[in-house]
Amino acid sequence: MKRQSEQEMKKMYQEWLESGKSKSEFADSVGLVRTTFYYWAKKFSTGEEVSSSGNGFQLLDTGSHVGRGRILAHIHYPSGVSLELYEGVSAEYLRVLLS
Repeated sequence: MKRQSEQEMKKMYQEWLESGKSKSEFADSVGLVRTTFYYWAKKFSTGEEVSSSGNGFQLLDTGSHVGRGRILAHIHYPSGVSLELYEGVSAEYLRVLLS
């Protein structure tokens, strides 16, 4: 495949986010070298803004939770999303996260 511009890679990154595929599955499906896609996905994910389309996760009021107590669970989704649950997180807060 030809060398991709940053704009082209950003478009593919957005397509991957919406695809529900793993990074390797997506890279294979569009003919990209996996390590190239991993590089760009990492680059874009560090500067990613919260989507206003309603897809994916949104940051909730975490001021009273982040960095408090010990981590009970750290969940990594295939899409690259990570979720940390700290001790003391209420059942209501989890319900909102999962709805």
